[in-house]
Amino acid sequence: MQYKSNPPIVDVAIRRTVDLSRLSVLDEERAGSEDGIALNLSYGDARGWSLDDARLMVDQERELLEELSEAQWTTEEASAIVDDYISGGSELLCYDPGVGGAVFALSAAGATPISSCNGGTIGSECHSSDTPNILMAAGPTMRVAAIEKALELANVGIIPNGEFAEIFADDILKFHTFAQRLMDELKVLLDTDDKL
Repeated sequence: MQYKSNPPIVDVAIRRTVDLSRLSVLDEERAGSEDGIALNLSYGDARGWSLDDARLMVDQERELLEELSEAQWTTEEASAIVDDYISGGSELLCYDPGVGGAVFALSAAGATPISSCNGGTIGSECHSSDTPNILMAAGPTMRVAAIEKALELANVGIIPNGEFAEIFADDILKFHTFAQRLMDELKVLLDTDDKL
């Protein structure tokens, strides 16, 4: 997809140094917590979204990204668009613009998303990180090969972060591409399962 303008690029080297097949599964008590995981006090359980849910969220996110592109990403106008969007009632409002679709796609792939941040590359507010990222744990039915393939196709990195893995990008738009590629990979797997 071509946008009218491009968001800021972060100076970070993309690398993939995590073997997702060895990533720890977050236990049910912590993953289903209402009190938050210590490192993310606004944590909400993002597990269990379906591929159809992810498609819907990625489509909504695409529309938002188009508007933000028109507003030049980091302007006051872009911040106003984000504020209006947040009051609109979408499930995406729980996530920074640009990362929500990827969170939903990871959930559909059986991962356990823990926290996310767009690195301040959208809007004019400060963020907890200066790099777009999603922190995740494994889930018991995580589709490792699909996630790894989507990371590679979207040129998104993944590194260890304590007991978790951190997916990151130098360009927030790569998260949207990652979500699309991951949904494509999951669709292939579902079609294959249906044929068996």
